[in-house]
Amino acid sequence: MLLMFALPLLLIFMMTRSQNKRQKQMEAGLKVGDRVVTQAGLIGKIVDMSSTSNRVKLEIAPGVNVQILKTAIQGVDGGEASVEAKDKAPDKK
Repeated sequence: MLLMFALPLLLIFMMTRSQNKRQKQMEAGLKVGDRVVTQAGLIGKIVDMSSTSNRVKLEIAPGVNVQILKTAIQGVDGGEASVEAKDKAPDKK
């Protein structure tokens, strides 16, 4: 009976642990100039990172900077790079 309760708790613990580990790795790999997507869906470029705090200054439009937490960054935006790569690729006919 105890095993029926312990197994799901162990699985939940392992999944959240790996998710936290991936988030920390992604945060550590961020640098000024990266285009990122926030959890709210905003896409912008990192213009300033404070090494002492967990805040990032993000430019979401020319001249519009917002300050967000690093934990609110979902990941690096790769959408625009793939569109540019398609435009530069030679047409195969």
